[in-house]
Amino acid sequence: MMNRRVAIKNLVMLMTGAAIIPHHLRSNTGPSIRLSDLPINASQEAQLAEIVDALIPTTDTPGAKDLNVHLFVLMMINDCYDEADQAVFIQGLDQVDSFALKHSGKSFTHCDQTERVELLGKMKSKATTPIELWSFNRLMRLRTIEGYRESEYVMTHILPHQMIPPSYDGYYPASNTPQPEVSTHG
Repeated sequence: MMNRRVAIKNLVMLMTGAAIIPHHLRSNTGPSIRLSDLPINASQEAQLAEIVDALIPTTDTPGAKDLNVHLFVLMMINDCYDEADQAVFIQGLDQVDSFALKHSGKSFTHCDQTERVELLGKMKSKATTPIELWSFNRLMRLRTIEGYRESEYVMTHILPHQMIPPSYDGYYPASNTPQPEVSTHG
């Protein structure tokens, strides 16, 4: 017969193993959020996080990376764009490092903040930037700004959102508002 304490100990060990093993077996090559249509890996997600951080860096307020705006960008590209636009977005994201190497001699992630901002500025030129990279930059900027402005932090601390306009005060004295002068001479 098995001792009751041994049985409970074995059961706890079995349950702990069942909880831990799938976590270790799962590969860390995919993005941190589930995307149904956008084929992106963990390194591309990390690079996008650095790019949005260069666009809206941390100052006295949290930056885009701090607010996980890169995840918003990925979700918007996944949910709101067709396969062709998604493919161009991924191709442009993959071209960021080669563009950085060409213009600064190092990869985007190894550039400092000033160099990153300069690179993002150069990517805005349609004449000197590959079309996929230019399209990526345009989409990334639009969605990063949208995601940052609509983040919970910004909506509650920087731009407090009012669901309902303030109430109308019918007793506000009209004498406080300047009245236009009316000419009686005609």
